[in-house]
Amino acid sequence: MKKEKDWFRLKKYPHIGLPLKAIDRPWVTAYITTEAKVAAHAFYPLIHRSKVVRKYRKKVDKETGARSVLRYASSKPRQLYYANHLDACIYGYYAKNLNAAYEEKLNKFGLNNAVTAYRRIAVRPGNPKSVNKSSADFAAEVFQYILDHEEDDLVAITFDIKGFFDTLEHGRLKKAWYEINDSKTLTEAEYNIFKSLTDFAFVNENEIFEHFKAQILTETPSGIQKIKPIKRFKHLKDSHAIAYCDLNGVKSLRNANLIVGNNAVSGYYKRGIGIPQGTPMSAVLANVYMLPFDYSINETVRKIRGLYRRYSDDMIVVCSEKHCADILLAFETAIAERKLEIQHDKTQIFKFSREGGRFRCSQVYDKGIHLTKNLEYLGFEFDGEHTFLKSASLASYYRKMKRAVQRSRYYSKSVKHSKSVGQLFQTRLYKKYTYLGAKRRRIYVQDKKDPSNWIKTETHNWGNYISYAHLAANKLPNNKIRGQVRRHWVILNKLIN
Repeated sequence: MKKEKDWFRLKKYPHIGLPLKAIDRPWVTAYITTEAKVAAHAFYPLIHRSKVVRKYRKKVDKETGARSVLRYASSKPRQLYYANHLDACIYGYYAKNLNAAYEEKLNKFGLNNAVTAYRRIAVRPGNPKSVNKSSADFAAEVFQYILDHEEDDLVAITFDIKGFFDTLEHGRLKKAWYEINDSKTLTEAEYNIFKSLTDFAFVNENEIFEHFKAQILTETPSGIQKIKPIKRFKHLKDSHAIAYCDLNGVKSLRNANLIVGNNAVSGYYKRGIGIPQGTPMSAVLANVYMLPFDYSINETVRKIRGLYRRYSDDMIVVCSEKHCADILLAFETAIAERKLEIQHDKTQIFKFSREGGRFRCSQVYDKGIHLTKNLEYLGFEFDGEHTFLKSASLASYYRKMKRAVQRSRYYSKSVKHSKSVGQLFQTRLYKKYTYLGAKRRRIYVQDKKDPSNWIKTETHNWGNYISYAHLAANKLPNNKIRGQVRRHWVILNKLIN
């Protein structure tokens, strides 16, 4: 039998308070399963991290589809929050129970295939040894649907929700939660969790580090805990940091005015919309919130014999071209009911017309049609006949490869015994960017006392971008993926030499 995902997940990231260990499970279970204790539980501030993703894109005229010659850099910050270790277990336990009720509703409303994000969907339902579907499987279903369609003129419309996690309206979220459980209100424990995720407090990651960097709690591989200074944030992992401070450290953060939000010194910080992205509870709550929307849109699309899929805030509808205007209107109406907003500059319409026995893909704009633009969905492209890796992700892979070679060359010249160290970096490059590192392998670490000895760990290297490409090549129909990455070995060796 395939092991079910456990709510009691041991994490080592530094937070307020020490991480939990396997020996703590009995008392944590007893605590979490006692309604009164969770109802009275005081949640600690979340730690906030802003993750910036850089993208290089050509500028596109929104009316004609004309593209600039040069690519321009842009960045999109993602605001992530992660919880104290005990708090995370509470969220995880209640998320598991809520998700079970949510799955029952999906089955009842015929939405099992429509909602794909944050769910474990078996490739072979009913088979206990089946692996779960990946984004490649979800993309393959959409592309195959178009390939198999009998009509000669189809459209694929992609939508994106503006903000999403930051714009979920609290009143509707609360109602959606208790209605999933066929109840008229939240329990006291559920309401306490709801409050912790709607009027939450947080401290910025860089600020909590600066505040406690002179006395970070660390743990040696043998389990001995020590307090020591750490000069830079990037050294936390190598220094085996397990906590910024003990549970009492939150008082110091309040005195320093570093906590933003509920219970902060500056006053009560109340929000009307939005939940933190990154907690074990966030994903299932977002799905629960969108259930009325999913049902409404899926019923509309089903009546016109089309296809609807939602992956988090990315949505796609495939239908006959004559229904395009009706679908655009239906989305505006259904999303307004949820007090959300469609990001119109990301709404795209792709037309598939059959020519010479195959579909040709083009993108529709207000003042024209772009004849060479492929449908992009979940990191892949489709031209009406063949599927590919998304060109932007492939370009990003090669940019990272080039930067890694440049760094390796710099460091091999900056340390002693550059020849031997350079060889070590070269091995790392092969593992990270070629087929040599594409397979799942157990990780070995070098013995500090005896550098010639390597110690087997319980963790594994799960692969690299080539692993992802090969996985997708085995799932997507009519794909050209292996050809896209065929020269990765030659390109890396040219950069090295």
